[in-house]
This record gives sequence, C-alpha cells and structure tokens, in this order.
Amino acid sequence: MRHFVQNPVSDQGVRVSLRILATTDLHMNILPYDYHADRSVSGWGLSRTAQLIDDARGEAANVILLDNGDSLYGSALGERLPNVDSDPVHPMIRAMNHLNYDAMNLGNHDFDQGRDAVLRAIRGAEFPVLTANAELPKGAGIVPYVLLRRQVKDDQGGVQMLTIGVIGFLPPNSLHQAQIDTTDILDAARHYVPQMKAEGADVIIALAHSGMGAKAHRADMENVLYPLSTVPGIDALIGGHTHQVFPAEEAEADGVLNGVPTVMPGFWGSHLGVIDLSMVCLDGQWGLCHGAASLRAVSDDPGDEAPTKSTIETLFSDLHDATRAAMQARVGKTVQPLNNYFTLVGADSATRLVQHAMLDHARLVQEALDLPDLPLLAASAAFKSGGFGGPDYYTALSAGTMTQRSLADLYMFPNSFALVKVTGAFLRNWLERSCSIFNQVLPGQGAVQLKDDGVPGYIHESVLGLTYQVDLSQPARFSPAGALRTADAGRLRSLRHEGRSVQDDDQFLLATTDYRVLGGGNYPIPAPEDILPVVPIEIRELLTDYVANQDRIRLDVAPTWQFEPIAGASVWFRSSPKGRDVVQEYPWLQLNERTACDDRGFTCYELPL
Repeated sequence: MRHFVQNPVSDQGVRVSLRILATTDLHMNILPYDYHADRSVSGWGLSRTAQLIDDARGEAANVILLDNGDSLYGSALGERLPNVDSDPVHPMIRAMNHLNYDAMNLGNHDFDQGRDAVLRAIRGAEFPVLTANAELPKGAGIVPYVLLRRQVKDDQGGVQMLTIGVIGFLPPNSLHQAQIDTTDILDAARHYVPQMKAEGADVIIALAHSGMGAKAHRADMENVLYPLSTVPGIDALIGGHTHQVFPAEEAEADGVLNGVPTVMPGFWGSHLGVIDLSMVCLDGQWGLCHGAASLRAVSDDPGDEAPTKSTIETLFSDLHDATRAAMQARVGKTVQPLNNYFTLVGADSATRLVQHAMLDHARLVQEALDLPDLPLLAASAAFKSGGFGGPDYYTALSAGTMTQRSLADLYMFPNSFALVKVTGAFLRNWLERSCSIFNQVLPGQGAVQLKDDGVPGYIHESVLGLTYQVDLSQPARFSPAGALRTADAGRLRSLRHEGRSVQDDDQFLLATTDYRVLGGGNYPIPAPEDILPVVPIEIRELLTDYVANQDRIRLDVAPTWQFEPIAGASVWFRSSPKGRDVVQEYPWLQLNERTACDDRGFTCYELPL
C-alpha cells in the first residue's frame, strides 16, 4: 500500500529519488526467537526484517536506513551480553553495523540500565547516534542531529550531491531513572530544524520515538507526531514508542500527517517503514515534489521460512545458545499453573505472584529501615496481555519447575523496586487511572467492547492488599491515555483494606516501580518526600529471590477487584484461545465464548455484568 503527498514544486529541473527505510522498537529482538516460550517465531526479529531491507534497497538507487530507538534492551538476549573486554560491541550495534544503518535515534528504554550503559553500548557504532531533547554531556558520542552528505544518482543517471538532515527525539520526562533532563520535543524541533537548514540540509527527516497523540500540542507531550508534523522544514517523519503501525491497512489511514509522509513500523522488527521522496533541484535549491509512505510486514506465516541468506543468525549463534542455556536454569517450583489470560477482568495468577514477591521485599525493607508501621500494598500490571503482540502474547506457566525463563516471562522489563508512602485519596486516584482504559457501559447495553484495540492492556494495574469494584456505568476520570477528563468523576466502589473502608486520609506503603513513581503510563506522581530511599533492586531480582526461598508456590487467586453489576449489560474482550483451558481456575469468573477465533487469531469472550 502506497500513499502520496504532492508539493507545489516544479517538475522541471534535476530530479532525485530518495528512499528512507526505518525500523523502531526492536527491543533487542535480533533473532526470530521467543526466549520466554523457548521457540522460534515467524512474525518478527531483525534477522527477518533484514530480508525486507535487502529487497527494498535493491529496488531503489538512493537509500538510507534508520532506526528510531528502544533497540538496546528488552529481550532475554539483551541481558546476556558478551564480556566487554573480549567484545566491546553491543549485539544490537553489531547487527546494525552489519546491516549498514546510516543513523540511530535513542528511545527511553535504551536508558533502562543507566546513562553509562548507553554510552558503553554505542561506542562501537559505525553510524551517528541521535537525540535532540535529552541533556547529555558533550563528547558522549550522541548528537542532536546529523547531516549526511551523499552522492546520489538522479533520474537521468547523473551524479548529484544531496545533504540529508536526520534529527532524533525521545519522550520528555522519561529518563528520570537515568538522572537525565529532557526538553519538549516541539521546542527542540523548532530550535534545531532551522539550524539544520542553515547548515545546508536539503531534506530533513525526523526520528521521533513518540506515538501519534492529540492534534493539539501541550508542553512535554509524550506522543507528539501530529503536532510535530506541523513544524516547518520537516519533510519525512518516523514514529514509534507505542508499538503501533502507520499507515494501517484501513483505507482512512493515508500515511500523511499534515502533508508529511509518515511511518510507524510496529515493533521487534515486525515491519519495515518505507518512505519514498522525489526531489527537484532548481537554481541550486532542492525541493520536495512527491512523497510516499508505506509499510512492509515480516510474514507471520509459520510456513514462510526466512531464507538461509541471513548471516545475522550465524553471527549471533553463540549468544543465542548461551541465552537459551541461561534461561533454563532452575529457580523454584509452583504447584499451580500461572497465567494472565483474563487479567482485564480481574483474574490473573501470574501478576499475583509478582505482587507477592514485591510485598515480601517491602516487608524486609520496612524492617531494615525501621519505616513506619503502615499497611503494605503492592501494585503491578500484566505486561504481556495480547494486543499488538497477538494471541500468544500472554504469560502462561505450567505447574512444576520454574526457571529463569519463567521469571522473565512473568516480568519482562528491567524496572526497579520503589516504595511510596501514600494516602487513601492517592490510591483512589491511582486506581481511577488504572480503570480508565475501559469503555463506559450503560444499563441494558449488551456486548460492549471492554477496551478499544489501540489501548494497551498493560496500562491497567491492580493492587494486592485492597479489594474494590469498578463501576463501568460511570464516566472515567482520565482518558485511556491518562489525561485528566473530569476531576470529580469516579468508577471506584467499595475500596477496602482488610474489610475496612479506606478513607482519604488513611496511610499505606505502596510497593511499585521506579517507572510508575516517575509517571510512567501517566500515573499520578507522588511527592518527592513520599518516595522512600531504598537500595536499588530490579523487580526480577527480588522475584527470583522470592521464588527461590519458597518451598512451593501456591497462591490464593480470589479476585482483589471485580466489575460492579450493571443491569442487562455485558462486555466482550479479546484473549488467547488457550484461555478456555484455564478458565476453570477462576470459578467465580462467568464467561461466554463469543467468537472462537477472529481474524487476528484471538478468542472473543463475553462477560455479563
């Protein structure tokens, strides 16, 4: 599918075509392999995207290849890095060097292991590394933008000089854990784009690790593609961060934002973004004449095997084998299956285990630091909850031995433990944010979709230690993206701790993560004095300790929350077809199967309210 924009530049003069190829949100998925499930996959992995890159390069005379961030960390492969002394090149950087990338933007998750880790990782990069709105030390090897001076072939076979400007942005206020300040994306763009033009950029490409967002700009917007596309001088735009695809298959998605050809190439190498620009030179000045935006998807057909062409798989075979072996190390045992197929309707034994581990660590911290004797709570979400990841993208562990692979499946991100002093009012607001992802359902309405497909399920958190109900008949206090809609709106009902109604001035200690206390997912941010000083430890590390110290894992999976009854109403939601095999583990959950297998492979379940 190709979409075009035309600008009023004369067709007379020298014409040059430029093809821009882009990946985003690779999250260290170099190989088409799911280390959590210990199986090969077909629909993602940079080694599979590489074939699309080769094909797209072979079709055009002038091509550049760019990456839009969140590439360095996010899979088990990224945690088994080679010894720095023997091989100082980060695996993803080695893969990008191998594929001859021309530039790379940084995303927020590239800083998950701190600033110094990023600087070490990019040392071996044979291409520029960018970010224009993060305050990094000079000489760190990261620049706001780059001007790529290229000899290009014109349409008559002649040679021309073209200066291609590439600038990068990441989400504001997303690097607190790395102690790095950021600025607003549009402010940075308005500052640097004219500077790039003044320095001779003939065409400017913006790599924005950011989603679509609202059309109206506000300061420090996380998802800003719509307003960014209005900044004069930007000729092509590449988005990411939200793991979405644009242009989509739907006819209304035209691949153009305010006249700017735009792509969002999915995640994990699922898609290759392709932007074709046609430039005309008149009187020594280049102008954009035509632009086209499209996506190419890696095949998700298991029978469509990647050709043996891929030298990337050979290049990383030793690291792949070492990662698989490390993931199989035994940690503990569970006497019951753990899964999160029905996390959106309050049935989730997998996340319950993570919360128990967080509570256990919070007790140790409370005792060691002689903290106030306040009730302890633990908040967490199910990261693997279907959505764009597909019907197999859930956590599901069988009863029996638990390995490092099991723990990585339970908690896949390197977030760190945080402990916060909170009030009942703060908790209520926290949970209102959580349940804002759900659609409103009025009495008598049957089969209302529980949440829109584009809303990530991992935004929804539950809190162990409380019980409560969610009234979907009421409007949400926040939008699904987290913006405040109506301050006095509320869906939370019967909020209790140990059977007692929670009052606004009640106090608790809430175990959560550094990501959440810094506003990740647009959750309420606690006051700095309420964030207790704790020794840094990753959630997966404390989860490993907890599982190893238990004789056997056995959990009470009774719901901490449920939906408030609504007369004559029901909701439906997507989950894995495998959910039907474990639904009996939650006897209080009354589900009807609405569609056995939809066009995306999901089963649609209906829940009476």
